[in-house]
Order: sequence, then C-alpha cells, then structure tokens
Amino acid sequence: MKQPFLWGGAISANQTEGNYLADGKGPSNFDQLPLDDRRLKPVYLDDPNNIFNTEEADYHPSHNGIDFYHTYADDIALLEELGVNSFRFSISWPRLFATGEETTANPAGLAYYHDLFDRLKQAHIEPIVTLSHFELPLQLVTNYGGWASRHTMDMYVRYAEFVMNEFKDDVRYWIPFNEMNMIMHIPFIGGGLTFTKQDNMLQKEYQAAHHQLLANAHVVAIGKRINPDFQFGCMLAAGRTYPYTPNPKDVWAANLSDRTALLFSDVQVRGHYPAYFDALCRKNHFTIDMAPGDLNLLAQNTVDFVSFSYYSSACSAADTDALDTIATNGFTTLKNPYLENTNSVWQVDPLGLRITLNQLYDRYEKPMFIVENGIGTTDDQLVDGHVHDPYRIKYLSDHFDQMQLAQEEDGIPLIGYMMWGIIDLVSVSEGKMSKRYGVIYVDRNDHGQGSNQRIRKDSYYWYQDYLTQHINQGGYSDEQKLSTIG
Repeated sequence: MKQPFLWGGAISANQTEGNYLADGKGPSNFDQLPLDDRRLKPVYLDDPNNIFNTEEADYHPSHNGIDFYHTYADDIALLEELGVNSFRFSISWPRLFATGEETTANPAGLAYYHDLFDRLKQAHIEPIVTLSHFELPLQLVTNYGGWASRHTMDMYVRYAEFVMNEFKDDVRYWIPFNEMNMIMHIPFIGGGLTFTKQDNMLQKEYQAAHHQLLANAHVVAIGKRINPDFQFGCMLAAGRTYPYTPNPKDVWAANLSDRTALLFSDVQVRGHYPAYFDALCRKNHFTIDMAPGDLNLLAQNTVDFVSFSYYSSACSAADTDALDTIATNGFTTLKNPYLENTNSVWQVDPLGLRITLNQLYDRYEKPMFIVENGIGTTDDQLVDGHVHDPYRIKYLSDHFDQMQLAQEEDGIPLIGYMMWGIIDLVSVSEGKMSKRYGVIYVDRNDHGQGSNQRIRKDSYYWYQDYLTQHINQGGYSDEQKLSTIG
C-alpha cells in the first residue's frame, strides 16, 4: 500500500458500549431494537406489534453490548498490540445529551470520551470519528418523529458543533453520518422514522434524508471554521450492483439499484441533487419540503473524501420472480450464481471491492476510504481457549489483494482500511453476538451471557503479522503513524 496509509478497525458506540442508561445516558432509537425479526422492519405506530410495545421477555442487545464503556482501556491495549495505527468509532449522541435537547453535555459521558481519546493518543492510534452511527436520542423520535423533523437536524448540528469544538485537537477525520443511504432500507435504524399505514413512506424517507444532507453540510461548514484542517467524508453502504444477465433490461435494473445507493453521496460530493430526482418525486407522488437556502448550503459545503462500507456486491434483474435471493447488508439481493457464501452470511466477492472502488472514484474523483469491511459468520467457535478462523484470514487476504491492485494498477487514492467489528459486537441486522466479525473474540452469547473475556483469534495474529510488514517495514515511527492536526 502507498504510504501513509491508515490501517485499523471499526466499531460503533451503540453496538458495543452497553450501559444504555448508565451515568446520565439517555435511551436511543437503537436501544428499542429487540432480538427478533422486527429489528429491520418499518415501525408502524398503528400496528400493535411495533417495537414500542415491548414484552417483559423481550431482550434488547444494545443495552449490554460488549461493555466497551468499561473495557475500552483493555480493548485499546489489544489494538495497540495488534499494531493498527487507526481506529474508527462513533460518539453516542444520547450519552452526551440524553434527550438531544439539553444545552449542557453530560459530564460523565464527556469524561469517558476524553479518556478514550487520551488512551488512543498514548497508543499512537489515530481516531476516525463517526458523529451519528444509527443512533439518536429516543425523545427526538417519540416527540418529533426523528429525522423527519428539522428540529432534529437543529439539535444534531448543535451536538456536532459541541463535539468538534471539544475534540478539535484530537480528530482529523470526521464522518457525520454512517451509511446514510440505509435510511431507505432500515428507516427506523437509519433515521428514527415511524409511520402509519396511511403515510407515503418514500416521502418521509427522502424528507428525512434531506434533513440529514443539510445537517451534513452544516457540520462541514462549522467544522472548517473550527479547524480548516478537518477532513469530512460522506459514508455509504456500497457494493456495485451487477446485472443478472447481459439483457439490457437487467442492465437497466442494476443501474436503477445503483442510483438508489448513490443518490445521497451524489449530493454530498457534487453539492446538488441528480437530474433524475425531480422525476423520481413526481413518479412516486411526493415533494420534498425545502427552505430558502437549503440548496445553496448543499452546494457550498461538499465533502473531502468518500468513505464506504463494502461487504459484498449486489445483483439485479428486470424480472426476479423465478430467481433466488440472499441477504446482504441490511436488505436482500438476487443470489449471484458466480459467487459463494461459504462461512459467511453474505456472498463473498473480493474483486467486487476493486470494482466498487473504481465505480466510486470514476464517479466522484475524491480520495476513497474503506471504513467497513469484513466477514460476518456464525462459524467462530471457542474451543479450548482458541478460535480458529481460516475463512476470515482468507477473506481479509483476498480483499487486501484487490485493494492493492486498485491502488497500484488503477491509480485510486486510498486513505485507509478499517476492518468492521474488529472486536466482536452486536450485529445491527440480527442483534446477535453469534454473528461475529472480529479478530478479537468476545465471550458473550446472543442474550448477553458470558464472561465478556477478550480472546485473540487466529486472524488476530495473521493481521498482526500483515501490519508488521506493511506499517513497520514502511519505516513509520509511532509519531508518524498519526495524521497531524494543524
């Protein structure tokens, strides 16, 4: 890899911290998600089985997470031993502002994050900070409808400005929103959205996304005033959509799928909605409520880099009736007959990473940043104190090879690579601990039971060796591993 390059791993607050009401933290939308199939479904308030009508037996995995709120010091020590030079994590908005409407930050939450940053600095690990990772204060959902309201946007901007001021000397790379395009697939998780059966869902989803786009632009504008050296990235759930056949109708179906995936990053990078957006609104019988100055704000405050998650590619066809489907990141896609999903909940497509990097760079011509990639599997088993995961080693090795080809043969500027769930965590899509991603095993089951001990998997040692070759042999001292804050 071309140096300097950020090698690391990623987690989120809502999937790891636990302690969901501890020390002044407020509940979030994510804390409402039970361990059942309602997690990814739209929330209809006029459906008595919605996730607000909980039963005593319901288990909510985020309430416990992996107790990162208390174990972060030991976890950072494991990351330092691993040899990463960067770490992506999110700040929990309701841990700092319990309802989202306070004007003073929660001192306990603030002390926690200050110590987290201090320990990363001592370990010579650069933080990559996500300000909103599928999490907002629950009161903004129940009282205002989540991101469907401009009030939520205003409260988020106030929160983000506080965080950027508070940690302006600690962070260079900021990601205002995680996987913004997922609001179209998992609207309660992505935007705290609720519906009634009479609502135009698309209208509410695109309206909420418009507010997130505006908030993103506000954060860029404010952040650049706080520190001109701040770098801001859009972040999307990516993966090129292939046509199922060369039939032009299938090619067009794949194009439409990619349009949906890339619409919001188009706005964040280019500063305006794509040409087809007005026709999309008319076709689906809705309009977006825009205030004077909205479009100008978007035009003047675009992002510096394009960050994305990549787990697998997707596949589309004009006629899907007789075709098999398979789960991917937050939604289903057609099963690609040329790909396997052995040892993975999703189909594995290493070349698809290179294809996706080329797709995004050709479209945007901005530096790329892979901030999530990894294999989620239920095959990890702790046996006699060890976890043997050769399938994860192969997954990482194959994707690293394609990443290197994208740089060396395709000329794509790449900031870094963050392995998703580098420490096992609660899955977004299923809420399970048993769907494991990490090179560090966490001894907890799907109901939060276990010792919570951290155990290095075989892949930990493989990644450690790989990093030794690609960082230390690159001649970087500990100080040089960190990006300089101007």
